[in-house]
Amino acid sequence: MQYRANQTGSNEAGAARRAPRRGYSMVLTTLAASLLLAACTGDEAELKVQRAEAVRAMLGMAEEGSVIPLTGGDTLHVSAATIEFYRGRDWQSAWVGPKNLLAQGNALHEALGRAWEDGLPPERYRYDVATAVLAGVEETGDAHLSDSLAVLHLADLDVLLTEGFNRLAHDLVMGMLEPAEAGLDDRIAGDEPPGGTIIRRVIAGEDPAELVRELRPSLPQYERMRTALLAFKEAEVGGGWSWVEADTTLQKGDRGESVALLRQRLMAGVDVEEAVLAEAGVSDPTFFDPDLERAVQRFQARHAVQADGVVGATTLRELNHTVEEWIAELRLNLDRWRWLPKSLGERYVLVNIAGFEMEVVDEGRVIEAMNVVVGQLDTATPLFADSIQYVVVNPYWNIPDGIMERTIRPAMEADPDYLAKNDMEVYQGRVRQRPGPMNSLGRFKFIFPNEFDVYLHDTPDGHLFARTERAFSSGCVRIERPRDFARMLLRLQSDRDPDSLDAILATGEENWIKLDRALPVYLLYFTAWAQEDGTVRFHHDVYGRSEVMDEQAEEMKSAPSL
Repeated sequence: MQYRANQTGSNEAGAARRAPRRGYSMVLTTLAASLLLAACTGDEAELKVQRAEAVRAMLGMAEEGSVIPLTGGDTLHVSAATIEFYRGRDWQSAWVGPKNLLAQGNALHEALGRAWEDGLPPERYRYDVATAVLAGVEETGDAHLSDSLAVLHLADLDVLLTEGFNRLAHDLVMGMLEPAEAGLDDRIAGDEPPGGTIIRRVIAGEDPAELVRELRPSLPQYERMRTALLAFKEAEVGGGWSWVEADTTLQKGDRGESVALLRQRLMAGVDVEEAVLAEAGVSDPTFFDPDLERAVQRFQARHAVQADGVVGATTLRELNHTVEEWIAELRLNLDRWRWLPKSLGERYVLVNIAGFEMEVVDEGRVIEAMNVVVGQLDTATPLFADSIQYVVVNPYWNIPDGIMERTIRPAMEADPDYLAKNDMEVYQGRVRQRPGPMNSLGRFKFIFPNEFDVYLHDTPDGHLFARTERAFSSGCVRIERPRDFARMLLRLQSDRDPDSLDAILATGEENWIKLDRALPVYLLYFTAWAQEDGTVRFHHDVYGRSEVMDEQAEEMKSAPSL
C-alpha cells in the first residue's frame, strides 16, 4: 500500500485511474430496484445486503490507486488494503448500521478528525467528506434522505472511513511527505508500511485512538514536538500575536511604542519564561527594562540568533513570523520523525545537523549534549545512520582527496615548506598530518565506518563552538567536548577503564580502541526541536532541505483549529 502527498482535497478525480464506471452503473441499476423493495419492507437484513452490494459496486472492479465515484458527486482514491478488506468480508459494510454509524465507526471518524494533533491534515483522510456524508444521513425532517439513497450514502461513508484510517496508519508509520520526490537523499531506512493489518484490528474491537498511539514513533522527541504543536495551536486559536514594528534597533534603556509592541509580542508567545519576563515590566510597557532584555535573549537563543538582547533586523524577522508559519514548521519536523524507524534503540547518539548540536540518549533521557560543527553548504554533512565502533586517540589525519586538491596541493605549490610547517608528511604516497597540537582532528576521532568517510572528531578550532551558526567543516562533525564523549563511550560501551585515556593521550602516539558494544549514531536534520524541559527551538534551514519540501508541505497547513 502506498500513498502520495497529493492524494488529498475535495475531489481526487484527476490524480489516478478511475474505477470502471460501466460496471458500476449496471450494478447500481440492479441495486436501485432491490433498494426500493427493501425500503418498502423496512427489512434491516435486506438493507445490510444492499449496502454490501453498493460497496461491491464501488470496489469490485477497482485496483490500487483507482478513483471511485461517491454518491454525492465526490471521488475517492482507494488503496489495495481497502479493497482487500472489503473483499475479505464479502463486501459487507463494517462501520455503519441502518441509519447511522456504529460505535467503532464513530471512533474511526473521531480518530480521523484528530489527525491534526500529529500535524497531519484531516482532509487528507477525507474527514471533511465523511463528516458531510454523515450529516446528510442523520438529517431529519424535509431534508432527510430516502431509505434507498441513505443506503448508498452509508456505503460511501463506510468506505471513506476505512480508506481514511488506512491512509492515517500509513502516514503515522511512514510519514506523509516524500523526501525522495524532492530530490533529498536520506540513507536511513524507515519501517515497513502497516498495510491492511491495522484496520482489521479495528473491526476486531480495538480502539482506533489506542492504535494511533501505537503507530506513532515511540520516541520522546516526537511526543515533545506534538505537545509543542498543541501549544502553538492554542496560540493560534487565541489570535496569535501582533506585528512588531521598529525603525531602529531596540535595546535595554530604550523607550517608545515599539518597545510596547515587543513586550506584547513576547507575552503572547508560547514560551512561558519569555512571557513572564516580558510581563514583569507591564506597569511601564514602553520602557525596555532588564527583564525584557532577558526575555529577548531567551527568544534569540530559541531561534538561532546571537543572544545579545538587542532587537535588530534578524531578531525582528523571527519575531514577526506568524503562529501559522511556526505551526507549519512543526508539522514538517513531525513528519521528519516519521521518516525514521519507530524506535532508534535503547541508547544512541543523535546529531542534529540544522541545530549544530549532538545528544546522547539513554532510555529516552538525554545524558549528554554538546555543540557541534557540521559541513559547509558545498560540503554538506550527509544524513545517515551507522554505529560507532572505534575511538581513536592521537589520530593521524589522512587528507581526503577533495581537500587535497582544493587546499593542500595549491598550498604546497605556493610554499615548498608547507608540509613541514603544518606537521604533515607523505606516507605511502598520500599526505597525512601527524598527531599533535596542530592536527586538524584534535586528539580524538570516533569512527563509524561508512561510504561517506564521515566521522566525529575533536578540533583545535574550539572558538567556533561559540558561534550561533556552525557550518564550517568539510563534511565531518566536530564535537565540542570530545574527551568527555570518549570517556562516556569507554564507560558505557566498553570494558575498559575511562581513566586509561589520559595515559594513552600522554604517549602522543595513535591508538585505536575498539568498543565492545557499538553505539548507534544518527545524523539527522531538524529545523524545529522540543527539549526535555518543554522549550521549543527553531533552527535555520542551513542546507535548504526544508525549502525544497515546501510544495509538499503546503498540504499540511489546512488542518482545522482546536
